[in-house]
Amino acid sequence: MKYNLLLLFTTITFNLLFSQQNIESKFTIPEGFEREIINDYHRWIIKQKLKKNNKVFYTDGSEKVNKNIWAAVFEYDLGTYKYHQCADAAIYLNAMYKYELGKIDQLVYSFTNGDKSSYTEWLDGVNYKLDPDNINKLNKVFGAARKDNLATFYEWLKSIWTWAGTTSLNYDTIEVDIINLRPGDIFNQGGHAISVVDVILNKKTGDKKFMLSQSFMIDPRMGDEQHILLNPRSGDVWYDLNSNYVITPEWSMSPKIIRFK
Repeated sequence: MKYNLLLLFTTITFNLLFSQQNIESKFTIPEGFEREIINDYHRWIIKQKLKKNNKVFYTDGSEKVNKNIWAAVFEYDLGTYKYHQCADAAIYLNAMYKYELGKIDQLVYSFTNGDKSSYTEWLDGVNYKLDPDNINKLNKVFGAARKDNLATFYEWLKSIWTWAGTTSLNYDTIEVDIINLRPGDIFNQGGHAISVVDVILNKKTGDKKFMLSQSFMIDPRMGDEQHILLNPRSGDVWYDLNSNYVITPEWSMSPKIIRFK
C-alpha cells in the first residue's frame, strides 16, 4: 500500500514538473475569484501550450534575461521570427485561433497603410511588392496558387508582419469599454501592443482580474517570443481591472482597449 501511494505521488509530481502546461493548468486563481469561460476564444487561449523551460529568445537567437518580466512563454514555431513583434504577437493569437477553427474567410488583416491582406487571396497566389515610386504603396502581384496547409498559413502571417504594426491594428479593431474586458482584447498605446489572455471574476464583489502577454520590440530589427507578464505590483500574473493605470514590467497603459472586429 505504501509503495502504491509513493508511486502515485511520484507520478503526479513528475507530471506536474515535466508535462506540457497551459494557462489553465499552470496558474492558480486567487481565492474568491473564478474563471467563467466568456467565449470560444477564451476556451482556446487558456489551453495553448507553454514552454517547459520558460526561456524567451530574441530574433537573433540570444536569450532574454528575465528580470521579473514574465511567468511563462507561449510555445509556437514563429516566436523568434524577425518580424514577430508586439502587434504581430496580437495578430498571431487571433489568426491562429481562426485558422484552427477553420474560419479561413475571417483571416483578413491590414497593413500600416490601410491595405487589406486576406488568407484566401494568399491561397490564390497574391504577393506584395513595394511600389518603386511610392514607399507607402504595395502592389499586388499574382503568381501560382498555394495549397492550404500550416506552412502556407505561416508564410502568410510573415508577410502580414512585414507590413503591419501597432498603427495597422486600428483598422482591424474597435474600441470597447474596459468594463467588458475579455480575452483577445488589446492594450495598444504609445507604440506597444499587449494582449489580454485570461479574465477571472469575483462574483461577490464584481471585481475582475486579467492576465497579459506580449512580444517586446527592442529595436526595429528585433522581437522576442511571446510571454505572459508578471504584475510588478503584486508579483503574480493577475492585474486588477479597477486600476487607473496598467503598469507592466516594460510598459504602462491607460485603461483603454481595442478588440478585433
